[in-house]
Parts: sequence; structure tokens; C-alpha cells
Amino acid sequence: MNASDKATLDLQDKLERLLAKAKPSKREQIQKAFRDLYPKLEQHIALGKPLKDVLAAFNSLTQSNVCLRTFNEMLAKERNHRSELGYPACCHACGQVLKSPNPDHSTLQAQTPSEPGTTELENAQ
Repeated sequence: MNASDKATLDLQDKLERLLAKAKPSKREQIQKAFRDLYPKLEQHIALGKPLKDVLAAFNSLTQSNVCLRTFNEMLAKERNHRSELGYPACCHACGQVLKSPNPDHSTLQAQTPSEPGTTELENAQ
């Protein structure tokens, strides 16, 4: 082993030690807590718990102040990630895949799709 290789190995070793000592940022801690709590969050959302209550509980537990928009983005990202890996959110009781409430995740009511060429008001009549 020449001097250049030894110097490179020493630098890599120092980097590993520094990174091992580094503490995760608040954001990283929140993201980890979200991933860890995700199955239970989905379970409560699927049971009809208002999203604002789920978010309030999450914020209280993690001592954070995540806004609804960010929480929805985190939900969508985690849902997509788990679905891509083949692990979609499932009901703990029956095992069926939980469906996303609707695009903004703020309510669990299904929305009637519009027919092409009509307005929402015309569909409601």
C-alpha cells in the first residue's frame, strides 16, 4: 500500500467517524417518526378520524409544527414509496389495501367525477 492509498483510507475513516457522531436534524427526526408511525396514521385516517386530529396528535407526539400541506405531502410520498415497493397501506383487521381518501387527503368523502363536457353544478342536478 502506497502513501496515497493510506492517506485516502485515513480520510475515509475520519469521515466515517464524523458522520457516525452527527446527530440527525429536527427535520430528519420528524421524517423518521412519520415513517415509523405511518401505518397507525393511515389506520386512523381510514377509520374516519379527522385529518386535523391525526395531524395534531402527530405534532404533539413529535413536538413539531408540521402544517397540513406538508403532512399531506408526506402522506402522498410515503404512500407512493410503499406502493412502489409492494407494501401499500393495509387494514390491520382484514388486510385489504386502504384507498387514499381523495387527492387533498383533507376529507374522507368520495367525490363524484365530472362527466366530460359538463360542470360540477350540472352533475349535482
